[in-house]
Amino acid sequence: MRFIPIFCILSLTIQCATYWKNRRNDLKDIVTVGAETPMYGAAIKIGPLPIGFLFQGGESEMGKKDLGRGVGIRGGEVGGYHSQQLVFAFLGGESFHSGNPVLDAKGNWLVDKKGIPLTEDERANVKSYKMRYYSYFNDPVKERKKRKKLHFQRELTKDLVRLTGQKEFLVYLPEEDKKPFGYPPGFLWNLEIAGGIYGGFRFGINFGEVLDLLVGFTTLDMFDDDVEGKEKPVFPGFPFAVPDSLEEAEEN
Repeated sequence: MRFIPIFCILSLTIQCATYWKNRRNDLKDIVTVGAETPMYGAAIKIGPLPIGFLFQGGESEMGKKDLGRGVGIRGGEVGGYHSQQLVFAFLGGESFHSGNPVLDAKGNWLVDKKGIPLTEDERANVKSYKMRYYSYFNDPVKERKKRKKLHFQRELTKDLVRLTGQKEFLVYLPEEDKKPFGYPPGFLWNLEIAGGIYGGFRFGINFGEVLDLLVGFTTLDMFDDDVEGKEKPVFPGFPFAVPDSLEEAEEN
């Protein structure tokens, strides 16, 4: 029987370590401080809305957007990262990812449906993004209808599994798109400035991540980025466990 208290102590120790690791990650999400190259011009960005004239990144050959390097703290990671940004008045776009991208047999980056490189670091994948600024205002009817259709299909599939107990219905479950516009939710809360001549700097504060850190002490996860200790999906390829009730499915 003496092994039971020891097991409980070990379990609590692991949970506590995971909890504080997630809080440290939340803390690192708040600030962006980086040195980047190549960079020309200057811009300020409030949420997804920029203003200025800035070029950062580039291509080593036509169609290969592989230039644009930075080092510092960005996206909750400390070290090197890949960054590209174009600001022309209030138009343009940007992309970012940290970690080493997974390569295919030809040595090219593996990307998701949004063209965002995939890495072996789960949290780096959560924080990476690729977007055009006008997409914040432009949401075509066709895309909205597609999202509603997929949402209905997900909820119907969950309900069928709950009512029938037939988990085979999960093959019809579409995967939830965590970045419908190419960026994670925390992207909208960022205040950032960047500028330089060839070499440049980037500094930013994310006020949403401040709030995420504060509520994180209660174990709530605003931006769904607490990957440490998160339970893996019951069914590989599907981002949720089978719901026990319709109410639970609706909450998800």
